[in-house]
Amino acid sequence: MHPATQARFANFHSDAQLGFVSLALSGWMYRFAFVGMATLIARTSFVGLRTGILPQWMVWAGWVCAVVALLRFFGPLGGWLTLAWIAAVSVLMLAGMIGRPLLRETPA
Repeated sequence: MHPATQARFANFHSDAQLGFVSLALSGWMYRFAFVGMATLIARTSFVGLRTGILPQWMVWAGWVCAVVALLRFFGPLGGWLTLAWIAAVSVLMLAGMIGRPLLRETPA
């Protein structure tokens, strides 16, 4: 925020208080990003549980990652777990182990 403001406005004067404000703002945005990330992972796990498109262990690992991401007292563990979950889903998708083959329509 600070460098972008300096680059855009020629009359901008740096102030230490603005640095504190931007640090607090970035901390809150980081926390809200975890809420969104946990929501997306929980929803993906819910869809995977209902449709069977994800392996069962991946569904339950997604639930755990979503809960840990919402609980802040685990520290950075929530971020690392969700990063690992996203990497595991990506590898399984690339390997073709997620999803079902498309059904072909038969002529009537």
